[in-house]
Amino acid sequence: MHDIAAGVVETAKRAFFRSFFRLLLAFIALAEWACIAWILFAVGVRLPPAVHVLAPLAFFYLNRRLVVRRRSSRRGRRPLADALLRGYVAFAFTSIFCALFLGLAGLGALAGLLIAPLVPPGTVEHIARAYAVLVHAGFVAIAATLAYGYVLGPRELAVSHVEVPVRDLPAPLVGLRIVHISDLHIGQHLDVAELAAHVRRVNALEPDLVCVTGDLVDRAETCGLAFPTLAGLRARHGVLVTLGNHDFYAGAETVTDALRRLTPFTVLRDDAVHVAVDGASLTVVGIDDLGRDWARGVLEHPALPPLAAAVPAGNPIIVLSHRPDCFAQAARLGAALMLAGHTHGGQLALPARLGRRARNLAEFISPFDRGLYRDGDATLYVNRGLGFTGQKVRLFTPREIACLELVRPETLSRVGADGETGRHC
Repeated sequence: MHDIAAGVVETAKRAFFRSFFRLLLAFIALAEWACIAWILFAVGVRLPPAVHVLAPLAFFYLNRRLVVRRRSSRRGRRPLADALLRGYVAFAFTSIFCALFLGLAGLGALAGLLIAPLVPPGTVEHIARAYAVLVHAGFVAIAATLAYGYVLGPRELAVSHVEVPVRDLPAPLVGLRIVHISDLHIGQHLDVAELAAHVRRVNALEPDLVCVTGDLVDRAETCGLAFPTLAGLRARHGVLVTLGNHDFYAGAETVTDALRRLTPFTVLRDDAVHVAVDGASLTVVGIDDLGRDWARGVLEHPALPPLAAAVPAGNPIIVLSHRPDCFAQAARLGAALMLAGHTHGGQLALPARLGRRARNLAEFISPFDRGLYRDGDATLYVNRGLGFTGQKVRLFTPREIACLELVRPETLSRVGADGETGRHC
């Protein structure tokens, strides 16, 4: 019975994620009109009821056309049209959160109507006016916060420094510095000039090893333009790369071939490499992205057990996986460290308070949304990424370059609770 219930739940989840973007477009259309209607109402404009039916349908049709055009478009978009489109998309995205706020405010108003008979008559109007002012202020505050996320949020970049305890770590590996980057999404929102700046930042950290955990590009044609610049990454023991779901969308074989032709990197696709350091050795395992859907990865990756079984005795194991979902499996198989990305740290978050983790949108798709996790002797680090998905927006979620140093547990000085202890650049 339990298996049947679990199967029903999983089928429902798959159906939801398959339909997610269509449902999102419909909700955005309603949200856009709700925000416009609220503003018109606030300035005294009253519209016929039919408009409230036709306008969301018009927005839905417009949004579908824009999505189709954006997917089919490659080059040549005019700067003015591009700027207008970015502005419209930002408005549409912001309207989601403003509309949710208005919905909650509506519930508050309904509750007020229910308790109004209990309130002295002379105070009801005063409370109603004060409530309206608060709703207007909240609406403006949310819009302003999202505007900050679009204008200033993308400029924030953190270099996070984290010590990773590894039991029985061989002496030559103590202090090994691994620089981890992920989710570059080179292209529309991250151009080659900015990529070159990120390459310089990584190299300035003087890494022993650089690990890139996928989503390098969104389109195949970006590889030839960007990879010669990305090839500038330098590390004493090399640069290791695994692919993410967007690399598979672009064409995994195309991306792999371009990496091997245009860069000196080692591409790990369900494969392992042994890194020798002054007579000691560690093994880095890289696995292909196997998504249950666009949001969720697999909990048990079929390539991990045989790869882990083949690791020489005494070698610490580092697993590179685009998605963090199989961390428990990696821990059971003896991994000392797993590096992942995919979540972007949610891109949008509430500010962290009193040392607590920042609550963010990625929590809806993974229990490993950002930063540092432990399972026994194993450590997982989920990078917030250098790029953007969908929207070039970041709110309380700065982009990230992670610098991890291997240490023995008895000499551990600090491990950040959220992996967000780094400098902001």
